[in-house]
Amino acid sequence: MTDKFRLGLVGGIASGKSTVAGFLRDRGWAIVDADKVAHEVYAPGTDTVDSIRSLFGAGVVLPDGSVDRKALGTIVFSDPEALKRLEALVHPATRERIALRMDEEAARRGKVVLEMTLLYRWPEMASKLDSVVGVRCPDEIRLDRLVARSGLDRAEALRRLAAQVAQERILAPAAHVLDNAGTVDDLERGIARFL
Repeated sequence: MTDKFRLGLVGGIASGKSTVAGFLRDRGWAIVDADKVAHEVYAPGTDTVDSIRSLFGAGVVLPDGSVDRKALGTIVFSDPEALKRLEALVHPATRERIALRMDEEAARRGKVVLEMTLLYRWPEMASKLDSVVGVRCPDEIRLDRLVARSGLDRAEALRRLAAQVAQERILAPAAHVLDNAGTVDDLERGIARFL
Protein backbone atom coordinates (compact mmCIF):
# COMPACT_ATOMS: atom_id res chain seq x y z
CA MET A 1 0.00 0.00 0.00
CA THR A 2 1.08 3.55 -0.64
CA ASP A 3 1.86 6.13 2.04
CA LYS A 4 -1.47 7.81 1.29
CA PHE A 5 -4.44 5.53 1.64
CA ARG A 6 -8.06 5.80 2.80
CA LEU A 7 -9.47 2.51 3.99
CA GLY A 8 -13.03 1.73 5.04
CA LEU A 9 -13.60 -0.86 7.76
CA VAL A 10 -16.99 -2.53 8.18
CA GLY A 11 -18.40 -5.37 10.25
CA GLY A 12 -21.28 -6.16 12.55
CA ILE A 13 -21.37 -5.94 16.31
CA ALA A 14 -18.78 -8.19 18.02
CA SER A 15 -17.31 -9.22 14.66
CA GLY A 16 -13.77 -8.06 15.44
CA LYS A 17 -13.86 -4.70 13.68
CA SER A 18 -12.39 -2.87 16.69
CA THR A 19 -9.60 -5.48 16.93
CA VAL A 20 -8.68 -4.78 13.31
CA ALA A 21 -8.84 -1.02 13.97
CA GLY A 22 -6.49 -1.46 16.93
CA PHE A 23 -4.10 -3.53 14.83
CA LEU A 24 -4.02 -0.76 12.22
CA ARG A 25 -3.67 1.99 14.84
CA ASP A 26 -0.64 0.18 16.27
CA ARG A 27 0.89 0.33 12.79
CA GLY A 28 0.48 4.08 12.41
CA TRP A 29 -2.93 4.38 10.81
CA ALA A 30 -5.28 7.11 11.97
CA ILE A 31 -8.72 5.76 12.92
CA VAL A 32 -11.89 7.77 12.36
CA ASP A 33 -14.74 6.08 14.24
CA ALA A 34 -17.97 7.15 12.54
CA ASP A 35 -20.05 6.38 15.66
CA LYS A 36 -17.92 8.69 17.81
CA VAL A 37 -18.07 11.43 15.20
CA ALA A 38 -21.86 11.04 15.01
CA HIS A 39 -22.10 11.53 18.79
CA GLU A 40 -20.23 14.84 18.42
CA VAL A 41 -23.12 16.14 16.31
CA TYR A 42 -25.33 15.86 19.42
CA ALA A 43 -22.88 17.75 21.67
CA PRO A 44 -23.94 20.85 23.62
CA GLY A 45 -23.61 24.11 21.73
CA THR A 46 -23.80 22.66 18.22
CA ASP A 47 -26.19 24.00 15.62
CA THR A 48 -27.60 20.50 15.34
CA VAL A 49 -28.79 20.52 18.96
CA ASP A 50 -30.51 23.86 18.39
CA SER A 51 -32.23 22.45 15.30
CA ILE A 52 -33.27 19.28 17.15
CA ARG A 53 -34.76 21.42 19.94
CA SER A 54 -36.68 23.47 17.36
CA LEU A 55 -37.92 20.38 15.56
CA PHE A 56 -38.77 18.09 18.49
CA GLY A 57 -39.20 20.42 21.47
CA ALA A 58 -37.21 21.40 24.56
CA GLY A 59 -37.97 18.04 26.19
CA VAL A 60 -35.33 16.33 24.07
CA VAL A 61 -32.50 18.53 25.37
CA LEU A 62 -30.98 18.00 28.83
CA PRO A 63 -30.11 20.86 31.21
CA ASP A 64 -26.43 20.60 30.21
CA GLY A 65 -27.41 21.33 26.59
CA SER A 66 -26.85 17.81 25.23
CA VAL A 67 -29.52 15.82 23.45
CA ASP A 68 -31.51 13.42 25.61
CA ARG A 69 -31.05 10.50 23.22
CA LYS A 70 -33.54 8.34 25.12
CA ALA A 71 -36.30 10.97 24.89
CA LEU A 72 -35.49 11.64 21.25
CA GLY A 73 -35.44 7.90 20.53
CA THR A 74 -38.89 7.50 22.07
CA ILE A 75 -40.19 10.02 19.55
CA VAL A 76 -38.39 8.97 16.40
CA PHE A 77 -38.56 5.20 16.79
CA SER A 78 -42.34 5.34 17.16
CA ASP A 79 -42.85 7.69 14.20
CA PRO A 80 -41.13 6.88 10.87
CA GLU A 81 -41.70 10.42 9.59
CA ALA A 82 -40.04 11.89 12.69
CA LEU A 83 -37.08 9.56 12.13
CA LYS A 84 -36.79 10.76 8.54
CA ARG A 85 -36.80 14.39 9.72
CA LEU A 86 -34.08 13.64 12.28
CA GLU A 87 -31.94 11.81 9.72
CA ALA A 88 -32.38 14.65 7.22
CA LEU A 89 -31.03 16.97 9.89
CA VAL A 90 -28.28 14.84 11.44
CA HIS A 91 -26.90 12.88 8.47
CA PRO A 92 -25.55 15.86 6.49
CA ALA A 93 -23.83 17.25 9.59
CA THR A 94 -22.39 13.81 10.37
CA ARG A 95 -21.16 13.27 6.80
CA GLU A 96 -19.54 16.69 6.84
CA ARG A 97 -17.74 16.01 10.14
CA ILE A 98 -16.57 12.58 9.00
CA ALA A 99 -15.25 13.97 5.71
CA LEU A 100 -13.44 16.78 7.54
CA ARG A 101 -11.92 14.35 10.07
CA MET A 102 -10.82 12.02 7.25
CA ASP A 103 -9.17 14.93 5.41
CA GLU A 104 -7.42 16.13 8.58
CA GLU A 105 -6.09 12.68 9.43
CA ALA A 106 -5.07 11.94 5.83
CA ALA A 107 -3.09 15.20 5.74
CA ARG A 108 -1.51 14.45 9.13
CA ARG A 109 -0.73 10.74 8.80
CA GLY A 110 -1.39 9.72 5.20
CA LYS A 111 -3.05 6.42 6.04
CA VAL A 112 -6.50 6.66 7.57
CA VAL A 113 -9.26 4.16 8.36
CA LEU A 114 -12.95 5.00 8.44
CA GLU A 115 -14.54 2.53 10.87
CA MET A 116 -18.22 2.64 9.93
CA THR A 117 -20.66 -0.25 10.28
CA LEU A 118 -23.35 1.39 8.15
CA LEU A 119 -21.11 2.48 5.28
CA TYR A 120 -23.47 0.68 2.87
CA ARG A 121 -26.08 3.38 3.63
CA TRP A 122 -23.76 6.15 2.42
CA PRO A 123 -22.30 5.09 -0.93
CA GLU A 124 -21.03 8.65 -1.53
CA MET A 125 -18.78 8.19 1.52
CA ALA A 126 -17.59 4.77 0.31
CA SER A 127 -16.74 6.24 -3.08
CA LYS A 128 -14.12 8.49 -1.42
CA LEU A 129 -12.19 5.50 -0.05
CA ASP A 130 -9.40 3.63 -1.80
CA SER A 131 -10.71 0.30 -0.53
CA VAL A 132 -13.03 -1.23 2.05
CA VAL A 133 -12.26 -4.26 4.19
CA GLY A 134 -14.91 -6.14 6.14
CA VAL A 135 -14.79 -8.46 9.12
CA ARG A 136 -17.14 -11.46 9.15
CA CYS A 137 -17.74 -13.70 12.13
CA PRO A 138 -20.28 -16.50 12.71
CA ASP A 139 -23.30 -15.36 14.72
CA GLU A 140 -22.73 -17.87 17.53
CA ILE A 141 -19.20 -16.57 18.11
CA ARG A 142 -20.42 -12.98 17.94
CA LEU A 143 -23.07 -13.81 20.53
CA ASP A 144 -20.50 -15.34 22.89
CA ARG A 145 -18.20 -12.33 22.47
CA LEU A 146 -21.01 -9.86 23.05
CA VAL A 147 -22.04 -11.60 26.28
CA ALA A 148 -18.41 -11.76 27.47
CA ARG A 149 -17.53 -8.13 26.76
CA SER A 150 -20.78 -6.39 27.65
CA GLY A 151 -22.05 -8.28 30.67
CA LEU A 152 -25.42 -8.69 28.96
CA ASP A 153 -27.32 -11.87 29.55
CA ARG A 154 -27.54 -14.19 26.56
CA ALA A 155 -31.18 -13.30 25.75
CA GLU A 156 -30.47 -9.54 25.64
CA ALA A 157 -27.31 -10.06 23.59
CA LEU A 158 -29.30 -12.19 21.16
CA ARG A 159 -31.93 -9.43 20.85
CA ARG A 160 -29.20 -6.91 20.03
CA LEU A 161 -27.73 -9.17 17.37
CA ALA A 162 -31.18 -9.81 15.90
CA ALA A 163 -31.88 -6.07 15.74
CA GLN A 164 -28.80 -5.44 13.63
CA VAL A 165 -28.81 -5.48 9.85
CA ALA A 166 -27.64 -8.78 8.29
CA GLN A 167 -23.85 -9.15 8.00
CA GLU A 168 -24.13 -9.52 4.20
CA ARG A 169 -25.62 -6.04 3.94
CA ILE A 170 -23.04 -4.51 6.28
CA LEU A 171 -20.23 -6.20 4.31
CA ALA A 172 -21.61 -5.20 0.88
CA PRO A 173 -19.12 -2.31 0.33
CA ALA A 174 -16.12 -4.50 1.22
CA ALA A 175 -13.70 -5.43 -1.56
CA HIS A 176 -12.00 -7.85 0.85
CA VAL A 177 -13.58 -9.73 3.77
CA LEU A 178 -11.60 -11.13 6.69
CA ASP A 179 -12.87 -14.30 8.34
CA ASN A 180 -12.82 -13.92 12.12
CA ALA A 181 -13.94 -17.35 13.24
CA GLY A 182 -10.48 -18.12 14.63
CA THR A 183 -8.06 -16.46 17.04
CA VAL A 184 -6.93 -12.84 17.30
CA ASP A 185 -3.61 -13.96 15.78
CA ASP A 186 -5.49 -15.42 12.80
CA LEU A 187 -7.33 -12.12 12.33
CA GLU A 188 -4.12 -10.10 12.56
CA ARG A 189 -2.46 -12.35 9.98
CA GLY A 190 -5.47 -11.80 7.70
CA ILE A 191 -5.27 -8.01 7.90
CA ALA A 192 -1.47 -8.15 7.46
CA ARG A 193 -1.96 -10.20 4.26
CA PHE A 194 -4.54 -7.69 3.04
CA LEU A 195 -2.15 -4.80 3.64
